[in-house]
This record gives sequence, structure tokens and C-alpha cells, in this order.
Amino acid sequence: MDILDFAKKLSAGKHHSARNDDVFIDRLNHRYTVPAQFTGGYEKYANDICWIMNTYYVPLEHDIPHSETTRYERMLKYYQWSPFILLFMALCFYFPRMLWRSLNNKSGLDIEKLVDAAMKQEQNDNPTEERTKTIEYIVNSIRVYIENRYESTNQNGYNQRGYPKKVWYHFIFWRHRHLSAYIVLLFTFVKFLFLTNSLLQIFLLNAFLGNEYHLFGFEVIVKFLRGLDWGESKRFPRVTLCDFHIREVGIVHRYTVQCVLPINLFNEKIFLILWFWILLLAAFNIGDFISWILRIVRVDGRSAYVRRKLAMRGANKPKSNGESSGPELSSADENKMIRSFVRDYLHEDGCFALRLLARNGQDIIVGDVIDKLYDDFRKTYLAEHTNTDHSIA
Repeated sequence: MDILDFAKKLSAGKHHSARNDDVFIDRLNHRYTVPAQFTGGYEKYANDICWIMNTYYVPLEHDIPHSETTRYERMLKYYQWSPFILLFMALCFYFPRMLWRSLNNKSGLDIEKLVDAAMKQEQNDNPTEERTKTIEYIVNSIRVYIENRYESTNQNGYNQRGYPKKVWYHFIFWRHRHLSAYIVLLFTFVKFLFLTNSLLQIFLLNAFLGNEYHLFGFEVIVKFLRGLDWGESKRFPRVTLCDFHIREVGIVHRYTVQCVLPINLFNEKIFLILWFWILLLAAFNIGDFISWILRIVRVDGRSAYVRRKLAMRGANKPKSNGESSGPELSSADENKMIRSFVRDYLHEDGCFALRLLARNGQDIIVGDVIDKLYDDFRKTYLAEHTNTDHSIA
């Protein structure tokens, strides 16, 4: 028989209640000589064992179920592990960043260093001299990266591969750092990891916390709009029950005690904020990933960006100081050269590096970098494609 049921019946009986209808000597026999069931040692043991073991939740208005299976189904298995759950979540959110930094550093074009160099230039006391050095550093870094990509691609026979092999080649891009779109593919993969992580976090928390955690935020909103108290919930109860056994004189007794979980006051607020934050992150990641995919598949978009920068810098006009990058061409020939500059020279990685520099607040320097890269490309292009009357073949 359950110890609580027995105690309830024992205390309810009129013959066994604590009555003072006798004298002190009688009470020395039947009250003070009988040992206490729950001594201080028992209390400490109950506190320790109920913290180590899992507790289960039963609303105060409901009877405690007798079935072990029913009690197990209501078990709370997370509260001891909540700090580790939060740590695991933090690692999951930071892992894509670690992957990006690790593989990007091995690509041959460290974008972080390029951004740092551009940002330091703005803080320098001698902006003119430092600006020239910074632009030369960025231009040389991109040029060396592009030239190494060309040599590696030709040596590995990438251009001679069939379409299915090229698709598979891009699918396992991390093994082929010579690809002209290696950084773009890596960045896309990292964005996909961020998106996947934000979507899976809710369901992982649902597996850890149970009780349909993925609906937690919606239920709080509904209760708030209806003016109901959302503080007490089955997901983060303040008062739970704990079962444990104590062996006494060869007999095993089972006790069921109430436990107070003050940590759930904090857990409830923390995981509620996390629910809304992860949902917001997932929405941002979905929109950003779709926008990024549309941006990288549109070659015309990359050409338009470079053309706009060149127009702002006047790179497609003869130099006024006598440093001409070649003869003046017609608008159609100039546009053809710009498309070749984007498609055949910069490729996906070069355009991506420039766009990322611009997105990090270095838009003015990016214009100068594109200007310099295009001047060098223009000279080489005209030398290879121009005949005696300077017409493009």
C-alpha cells in the first residue's frame, strides 16, 4: 500500500489523532517513545535523492496516480541538465561560424584580414598614404587568389569534366579548394547550417523538455490575450513529486514527497525567451537564405553591381592624368568587357569577396579596388583581343 494512503488513513482515524486526553506519563509511552519516521537525516537524503532522480508533475487538484507507468510518463528529465542544454545550444549556434573561419582561412583568400585592413585604414591618421597601401593589399590578395584558382583548375582538368561530374565536384566542394566558387559554396553551406540549426533547435528542445515545447510560445500568447495566468505550466512546474525507497530493518519502504523546484522560475523565462528568439532567427535565416540563393545564381546581378561601381568611379573612361588603361571603346564593347571581367576573371569568389567587403561598411574602398582590378584586366583583355584598329574580336 502506498505510504501516503496509509498515512492519510492513519491521521484521519479518530483513535489515532494527536489528542491530549491523557496525562504526560502516558504520552511518554505512546508519543515520545515511538521513533519519528522522517528525521533530519531522512530529510537530507530526500533532498539529495530527489535532485539526482527525476521528479514528476501532478496538478494539486488531481490525485496522485498509482501506476508507475503513468508517473514515468509525467517525469521531468531536464531541470538538472538545463545548464548543459543551454551550453549545447550555444555550441550548435556557433559551430557554423567555426567551420566558416576554419575553411575560409585555408582557401587562400582570408576575407577577415581584408575587412580588418579596410577598417584600420579608416582609423589611420594618414588616410591618403594608408588608403593606397590598403587598396594595393586587397587588390594583390584577390589577384593572387584568382590566378591560383585558374592554375589549379586547369591542372585538375575541371573544365574537361562532364556536367554530372561537375555537379558532384561542387557537392563535395570542401575537398577541392581550387574551385572558382569555393568560398561562395562554403558561405552558402554555412548559411544552410545556420538555417537548419535554427529550425531543428525547437524540435531538439521539444525532445529534451517534452510536453510539446514547440507549442509553448503559442500557448503563452493565447493565455496572455485572454488575460489568464501563464506562470504555472506543466512544462516548468514549481512543485513536483518524487518517489524514492529506503531500506529499514530488511524492509524497503517507498516514500512520495513534494519537491520545490525554484530553478524552474528561471528555466521558464529563459526557455520562453529562447522560443521567441529561435523563431525570429529561423524567419530571418529563411529570408536571408532565399535572398542569397537568388543573388548567387544571377550572373547579371553580379555584372550590374560591378558596372554600377565602375560607373561611379569612372573606370570605363580614359584617365585624365595620362594613365590610360587602353583606348576608349563603344558602350557595347565596354559592356562585353565588363561581363567578361565578372564571369571569366572575378568569377563567383571574386565578386563575393567584393560584396562582402561592401556589406561590412567598406563600400568606398571596394569601388577603388574594382577600379584597379578592372584597369589591369582591361589592359590584358585589349592586348589579347584587339587587332591593329583596336576592335574587339
